[in-house]
Amino acid sequence: MIELRLITEKELEEALRLERQCYVPEAAATREGFRYRLEHYPGYFWSAWSGGKLLGITNGIRTSAWSCGDEMKGEQQDEEKGDNFCILTVAVAEEARRQGVGAMLLERLLSTCDRAGHHAIILMCERHLIPFYERAGFAYVGEAASSHGGIEWHEMRRTPHIMEHLTNR
Repeated sequence: MIELRLITEKELEEALRLERQCYVPEAAATREGFRYRLEHYPGYFWSAWSGGKLLGITNGIRTSAWSCGDEMKGEQQDEEKGDNFCILTVAVAEEARRQGVGAMLLERLLSTCDRAGHHAIILMCERHLIPFYERAGFAYVGEAASSHGGIEWHEMRRTPHIMEHLTNR
């Protein structure tokens, strides 16, 4: 049984350890970055647990940008009143991968964004993850200008409210 819930302050170090297991050191979030996201966007910092073990996390920041970039990573160039949301982390423990944990976390985060009325949800991912995000309703935008952590990133965007508006004509 997997429990999805918002992360708590006391679980932040455990979440950071998982982040560092999933991303190269140059691309992993910092303690300060996680603390900032939890402090400013607590309703968007989701976690997956089973038997008291953290299996996965997802989080991000609000923004007015329609594209991701390096500025979203380090200094948290967010806008608390922004209409869009930038997903910065989707991380799943190695032993829990390919079991639907990432998809469940992403679905929960997307539901949170939809309820908040965000116009777009944006992210950068590695090439092999493009199909995963496409299955969740993201469209491929193109290769990102970012080389954060020495990785070739690809931009993805989901525009649920715009799509609803266009299909309800």
